[in-house]
Amino acid sequence: MMFGLTPDAIKVTPQAQEYLKAQLNNNMRGIRFMILTGKGCGGNEYDIKPIMQDDDVSADDALDLGDGLTIYIPKKDTLRFFGCEIDFITDSLGSKRIAITNPNETARCGCGESVSF
Repeated sequence: MMFGLTPDAIKVTPQAQEYLKAQLNNNMRGIRFMILTGKGCGGNEYDIKPIMQDDDVSADDALDLGDGLTIYIPKKDTLRFFGCEIDFITDSLGSKRIAITNPNETARCGCGESVSF
């Protein structure tokens, strides 16, 4: 059984919702956000992957954003995502990407790819 996350626990901006929804096709049930450990100089990295219809999500919490978009987070990572904002931005160089602002981070490496908790 999955715990139902709410938009109060994890905020996903309209721009991010639009981008993530565009990444889905009929074979996908949602997007998984997770934290990979032992990565980068900060020790952790965010990872985003599509979830296929037949993928096991029993070890995940779910955030149903409506309109066919559900974000899945492994239960082991859920507390680290509480209070974060997921956005889709265009940076000063014109690169477009998902950006996660997470108050649970204690540090972020200089390149911005890895974080510490």
